[in-house]
Order: sequence, then C-alpha cells, then structure tokens
Amino acid sequence: MGRRRPASGLLLALVALALAPACRRGAAVDETRVVPSPTSLADHCREAIGDPRVEEVAPGIFVAIGYDLANTILVHTPDGNVVIDAMMGPERAARAREALLARAPGPTRALIFTHSHIDHVGGASVWIEEGTEVWATAAFMPHFIKQYGVFNRAETARGTRQFGRQVDAASLPCSALGARPSLEGDVGGGVRAPTRTFRGDASFVVGGVTFELHEAHGETDDQLFVWLPDRRALMPGDNIYRAFPNLYTIRGTRPRPVDRWVKSLDAMRRLRPQVLAPSHTAPVRGEAAVEDALRNYRDAIAYVYAAVVRGANAGEGIDAMAARIGLPRHLAEDPWLRELYGQVDWSVRAIYGGELGWFDGQPEGLYTLSPADLAKKEIAMMGGAEAVQAAVDRELAGDPRFAAHLLRRLQESGLLGDAGAAWIAEREARALRGIAAGVANTNGRGYLLQSAIEREEGAPEAVRAQVDDALLAAIPVEVFFDAMPPRLRLDEAAEVHESLAVRLEDRGLTVTITVRRGVVEVVYGDPLPGTPTPVATMITDSLTWKRLALRLTTPAAALTSGLLKIDGEALGARRFLDRFDRGL
Repeated sequence: MGRRRPASGLLLALVALALAPACRRGAAVDETRVVPSPTSLADHCREAIGDPRVEEVAPGIFVAIGYDLANTILVHTPDGNVVIDAMMGPERAARAREALLARAPGPTRALIFTHSHIDHVGGASVWIEEGTEVWATAAFMPHFIKQYGVFNRAETARGTRQFGRQVDAASLPCSALGARPSLEGDVGGGVRAPTRTFRGDASFVVGGVTFELHEAHGETDDQLFVWLPDRRALMPGDNIYRAFPNLYTIRGTRPRPVDRWVKSLDAMRRLRPQVLAPSHTAPVRGEAAVEDALRNYRDAIAYVYAAVVRGANAGEGIDAMAARIGLPRHLAEDPWLRELYGQVDWSVRAIYGGELGWFDGQPEGLYTLSPADLAKKEIAMMGGAEAVQAAVDRELAGDPRFAAHLLRRLQESGLLGDAGAAWIAEREARALRGIAAGVANTNGRGYLLQSAIEREEGAPEAVRAQVDDALLAAIPVEVFFDAMPPRLRLDEAAEVHESLAVRLEDRGLTVTITVRRGVVEVVYGDPLPGTPTPVATMITDSLTWKRLALRLTTPAAALTSGLLKIDGEALGARRFLDRFDRGL
C-alpha cells in the first residue's frame, strides 16, 4: 500500500471553512416583534405629528406638518418658492399654503411631486400659478392611472376603512403618518399633471438654489427624492417616515419593489444629509441622527426580505413565516420602526406573493374545498351550528379573534340562512371592536373599527374623488375604454352579442366595443373579424367621452350641446351603455 498523499492547501482550506460554523458558532440573532400598545398611539400622534404648524428645519426650508396626512415642504429662494408635495385636496392644502407663505412669501416657481399617491398631489391646484413647472418622474402618470383606474372602487372602499372614515377621534387620534385624512368633499380635487418629467436624475436652479431630483423606487415605482446639496437637506418622499414602512398596504396594491427600496435608501445615505424632511411625520436634524434613521430603516426592510427568501428556500409555508419572522431586537425597538403603519407579517406575505405568487409550496393548498363546503364540514365536527353559536358568545369576551374566525365559518356555511345575518353582523361588530382594542397600528385599527361600524349601520355612501377637466385632459382616453370590461353588468349581458362604435374626432380614432355573451372586447382601429355591425356610432371628442364615462355629464346634455352626435339607433346606443356601471 502506497503512502497517503498530503491534502492540498486548497482542500484543507475548504474543509476548515466547512467546519468553521460548527466550531465558531456565534450568538443567534435576537429576532422579535415589539408590538406597540394602543395606549402608545396618542404619544406617537403628539411626538411624530403634533398640531398643525410650520417648522423651519434649515434656513429657508419650511415644513407644514399636521395639516393633512402628508406634509408640504417649501424651499424659499430670492426668486420665489419651490414646493414639494401638495396634500390630499385643495381645502387643507390652502390652509397649509397660507401658513407657509406667512413665513416665506413669494410666487411658486416649481412644484415637485415625490410620487403619485393622492395625499401628495390632490391639492396641487392651490399652488400652481402662471409659469409654475410641475416636476415628477416619467412613471408618475402610468402609476397614478394604475392605482386609480380599473381597481379604483375596491381600493377606495378598502382605503376608507384603512383610514377609519367614520371612526371617532378618541379611538383613532391620527394616522401614524399624519393627521387623519378628510375623505369627504375635495379629495383629489386639485390634482394636476406634471409638466416636466425625467428618468434617472434631473436638476434645476431657482434663485441660486440647486434642486437635484433622483428617481428612487420604493413605496411606489414613481418615487423620487429631492436633494439640496448646498444645504445638505434631503426630502425622501415616502421612502422613510417615523413608522415601520408600508411594504404592503391593506387597501390593496401591486407588489412594492422592496429590494429596490433598500437601494434607494443607500443612495440617500451616500449623500450624508444633515437634514431629513420626510413627506410624513416630523423632520430629523443632525448628520448622525439622520444616518441612524436611514441605516436602520434600510436594515429593517432588508432583513425582512432576506428572511422571506430564507424561509421560502427552506420550504416554509407563508402562514408559518408570517407568524415567525420578526426583526433583530435593536431594530424592533427603534422608535422609527414601530409597527404603527406597516407591519412585519403583512410585509412577509406581500414579499412572498410578489416574488413567488400565491402558492407557497404546501400541497394541500392546491385543491381545496370551497369555503362553504369546508365551513359545513368543520361546523359539523364542532357539534353543529348551535354549538358554534354558543362558542362565539363564549369567545367574544375571551378571544375575539377566534370568535371572528367562527363567525366567518358560520357565514360561509350558510347554515343560519338570511334569518341569521343580523345575528352574525352584530357579533362580528363586537368581535372586530374587541380585536381593535389591542391594535395600535392605525391602518389595522381603522380598518377594524370602520368595518364594525359598517356591520352596525351599513356601508356609507362611497367616497367620490373630485375630478376636473384639467386632470381629465391629461389622462389618456384609452384608460376609460380599458376600464369597461370589468364594469359590465353580467345580469344584463349573458346572451347579448352587440357592438357600439365610438369615433373620437380629436384623435382621428374609432373604438369598437363589443359585448359577447358576458365578455367585453375593446378594439382600437379596424374591428376584428366576426364583429357585429354596430348598433350605432357615437361621434364625440376624447374629453366628452371621459366625462360621459365618469357621469360628469349625460348623453342628453352632450347631445343638446352638440358635443355628441349619434349615427344610427340612439335608443340602441343608450341600451348598450346602460349595461355598464359608470362613474368613479
């Protein structure tokens, strides 16, 4: 037998590397969730938001805080003012404008939208003067249309619950990000489209002050941050505020770019700001304090993202991950990361769904029973509907979350029939209020309490955003046609096969809408083969069609004014349009 050859240096190094974790295992990360108590919410409202006021956070930089859900920031220069974000509607924006101009009078040379959420753009009209440039990223209008387009009704209904539309001030003293929004009256009534857009970076100078704009994906795909290099002042938009970030919003949204959010925060850190003026909550001063806030915020987002990736690669189910994943203790205890707006478990679900979709790899989730069948089987195993009803009444005082679960099962089973609907609704309201009593997160608390009110009093009239012709003119008319398919009233279209043509004279474009047994087809230009002869052709312009789609005018009024003509059967055109829900 020959002599054993000595192991190569590379092999020994690999062996040592493989054994190293076992030999030098360090302490595990102390991962936790520090869930704030409801009693801490009032303190947060006072410390992070406070009463309406204007603060000068650096020479010539003024922030209006506490007037609305979002702040407005004004930078004063010798040649006029540059304004960043414009609140939710003209009424509150006007009050903030008056307070800001009392400190820094002057014309508005530019208005910057950090992104397209309505609480940042809805009051723009009060700031815009002749010659005012409106800056945003090139993604602004597509993102604005996406979020307030096809799913507008669902997002609006859920959003009003998230902000606790009818909840009293004692139960919900603020949104964690600012004053509770006004959801009546002038929501969005002052939105204006950008006049200057960019990709990547842009800059301009007003009164000798340089304004750098940097595209910075985060809470939205159209986000930007503003940097004033001479004053080392950073306006980060919604990429950081004093609460755990809304990596997912319960009002509903497409997946947010969490990994790019981290990179955006790192880009801000490289600038070494001395002033941080977010578009929500109070500003931060001092380089060290700003660095701590930015670093810890990015670390929290990065940690949750990495934890989801690790769990998914280990085959862990999404429910288990949502229940298990927390933050390292030093981050969980950071005042800037209290789960008062976003939540870690909601974020886990959103990250997983955004990266891997709804299926979490657990085979039993592929072919499930219908909710009704599952509920019936579970209720039977629990001793029947009467036994479950008795359990609900026991659990309402002890574990309202379990009571809510049992009530959902009773509702899905249909075993109580219509006669049991009032019984379920009354106890659901009690269960939701019981859950809310232990929740400090303002989105979750508002959603629970508003839902309880709706069980008790019925749903309120839907919030109607205010839309004027200035905004309508900037929205592509295709948005209004593309929104038609889900608005078809199926009970009136099951056996219908008809078409309607719309000729937009200002665009030189004909659009053919076909209803084919419950399916809507929208075709721009020449109709597809097999399209029925249109019942009529409506001849109009793009703005009038948009106003018709939103019920801002009626076909009769448009006909009388000459803005609409109908070639063909007028009653047929009316019958065709009446099969669709219109309006916001």
